[in-house]
Amino acid sequence: MRKKLNPGGSRLPLLFFAAVFLVLLVFNFMTPLVADDFSYKFSWADVSRIRGLGQIIPSMAVHRQITNGRVLVHGLVQLLLIPPKAVFNVLNALNGVLLGLLMLNYCGEDLRSRRALLPAVCGAFLIWIVTPAFGQVFLWLDGSVNYSWGITVFLLFLWPYAAIWLGRGFRFTPLKAAGFLLLAFAAGALSENGSPSALFAALCLTGLTALREKRLRLLPLAGLAVGCLGLLFLATAPAMSGRGAVLSLSVLAANFRTVCLKTQELLGGLYAIYAVELVLCLLAGADRRKLLLSGVLALSGLVSLACFVFAVAFSDRHFCFTVLFTVLACLLLLSALLDRGRRTFPALLTGLLTVSFLFQFFLGALDITVIFGKSLERERAIREALATGEKTAALEIYVPATKYAAPYGLQDLNPDPDQWPNDSLALYYGLDAVTGYEASE
Repeated sequence: MRKKLNPGGSRLPLLFFAAVFLVLLVFNFMTPLVADDFSYKFSWADVSRIRGLGQIIPSMAVHRQITNGRVLVHGLVQLLLIPPKAVFNVLNALNGVLLGLLMLNYCGEDLRSRRALLPAVCGAFLIWIVTPAFGQVFLWLDGSVNYSWGITVFLLFLWPYAAIWLGRGFRFTPLKAAGFLLLAFAAGALSENGSPSALFAALCLTGLTALREKRLRLLPLAGLAVGCLGLLFLATAPAMSGRGAVLSLSVLAANFRTVCLKTQELLGGLYAIYAVELVLCLLAGADRRKLLLSGVLALSGLVSLACFVFAVAFSDRHFCFTVLFTVLACLLLLSALLDRGRRTFPALLTGLLTVSFLFQFFLGALDITVIFGKSLERERAIREALATGEKTAALEIYVPATKYAAPYGLQDLNPDPDQWPNDSLALYYGLDAVTGYEASE
């Protein structure tokens, strides 16, 4: 007997995420190893080539002493560099899809419903358009594990807090509780600016739930405590000591000005979208729980920005946690408008984002293709040098035109063969020295 079709059912959201997976997969295969990727091919302990899990633990022990405390993500980077890069390419494309699905889940959207297509498209296009240094965050191996995989961990960790607040009936089984506490530690130990923002969101949602229910739930409170232990583990790494010693009142003020200017430059449009959606939701009498969750996530993005004030240095890719928390906040408001039957603004926003996305997509795809061609030329030059017995090579430095190519904003190669990352690349290919040069126009 044939089942009745759900009149609201649609395969379009699933097809859209299949397209996202394929695009990310192709772009990952076209993205070469860059900069830190070559360094993490080798042990921090003895500079031997990483070939097994047993080498990673002592490597990360030294890494924690001399580089930074992000040993969980960089240990995973070293693990992913052992098999062929194709393994990472598939996993990274899957992570991009998982991130989109998690955002829809927060919004309470049914993936089998036509309605889910609007927030799915808006989320994906916003991330593509707004994320600074997109290639570093979603395509570069080391950067992806640190940033786009990091936000996935944060959203998985925060889901029980959000589900309880939204009244989704979340219950902890023993297995879920164990996984949750492991995620809590990982979320605290992942990132100097992302982890504080995730823990801030957990604290806010714990407090809001306690005010509503007039009681504190034990496991969410335990998760918050374990997350703080993870952050302590990150912050107390010997390599982190003394990093704030150079900070003074004048440096803090200069950092604050820089953060404000960079936020206006990079995220002004995103915050404008959020403000318009918030006003429309308030006028429409939208779901209070979704509005407050959206506000908590938007504030968490600001916490990530506040961490930069105390940083010795930061780059565009470090803004990604703010972007992704704020994109999710926007999607929650969009979903809240749809709950109230307000479809005009979501449809208009989707149309505008589609136009902007198509323009930037073709520019980005072209740039990724150009850098892919340059990487093939580089590989050919290295093979020719090795075939003739040469132990040195002069290689063209990647100079991307857009933020969508992974080497954009990274130090790819140095004209000085004795400088990083030339030494790591030379060691990887079995050369004595590598010199970088910029192609003449």
